[in-house]
Amino acid sequence: MIYARQPTAEEFHELQRMRRQEVGRVSQRVHLVLLSIEHHSVPEIAELFQTTRVTVRFWIKRFNREGPPGLYDEPRSGRPRKVVEAVKDTLNELVEDDPQQEGYLATFWTVAMLLSVLAHRLKVKLSPSTLRSTLHRLGLRWGRPRLAMPQKTDPDKAAKQWQIAKAVVEATQNTAILYADESRIQLLPLLRAMWYRIGQQIRVPTPGSNVTRMIFGALNVRTGQWTYIVRDHMRKEDFLAFLEHLLTIYTEPILLIVDNYSSHTAAVVQEWLKCHPRMRLYYLPKYCSHLNPVEIIWLRLKNKIAANRLYASMKLLLDTVDAFFIEMTPDQALDWAGVEL
Repeated sequence: MIYARQPTAEEFHELQRMRRQEVGRVSQRVHLVLLSIEHHSVPEIAELFQTTRVTVRFWIKRFNREGPPGLYDEPRSGRPRKVVEAVKDTLNELVEDDPQQEGYLATFWTVAMLLSVLAHRLKVKLSPSTLRSTLHRLGLRWGRPRLAMPQKTDPDKAAKQWQIAKAVVEATQNTAILYADESRIQLLPLLRAMWYRIGQQIRVPTPGSNVTRMIFGALNVRTGQWTYIVRDHMRKEDFLAFLEHLLTIYTEPILLIVDNYSSHTAAVVQEWLKCHPRMRLYYLPKYCSHLNPVEIIWLRLKNKIAANRLYASMKLLLDTVDAFFIEMTPDQALDWAGVEL
């Protein structure tokens, strides 16, 4: 009759650990070896574990020969991996290239196209699910791209920035330094990410017909004072009305900084400025809207009052705009705009 040999103190400690921590077949093998060490017979152990005597003898012999490590399964060879380094390198190369370079009349890669190229180049046939998993492991995701402004640079950027900086530094203490901009407000709600219950995606109603208004706003970067008017359009006549409004608000000289929108640079605006020397107009470099701190004010406004909500009327929406600006303190406006006093 075969029995498991007496383990060393170290082996016995390891068997006790394996008995407590291992699960499944390994734990069962440890128990049958411990029973054999206590001189339970092979037939008794086989009946207790509902297995064959051959199996019991096999694991007793493995333990006698290799000790506790012999009770673990040996590595299995299995099928050779299809997703080898050559496959990964080829995928990384393909996703960076245009599909038309491979002869496809397409503007982006699909799983079917990638499978075809791998089969042609490397003679490797993968399932769609395996390829998707591999793409995920390579740090790739299937999703929609987003539109981006063209990477353009104003050739006069440095000169314009220097001109504005020089004007601000040389401005007298009683000069109002303003940044101004326009923004469209509309009944059609803006959609923003929000919390909602799984399976109950929020539906935001839309108006029967969209209604829009234009807000002209100016931030005094010295005091944080915010001035704005609402107009029906964003034409040069509306911009002139805003300039007239600023002259009624400020009695001191005004240094006004705006972008290069066509209504700002119109000939009629230049003629108006000649007749109103108390206001000097400076233009930001082209393609540099991020340099205008008023853009942050618009973003805060729309995210807070216009996102995911349909207003019953334009009047109600504009009343909410008024409430937002009443609540916005000068210090808050400067903080949002990133301006330090």
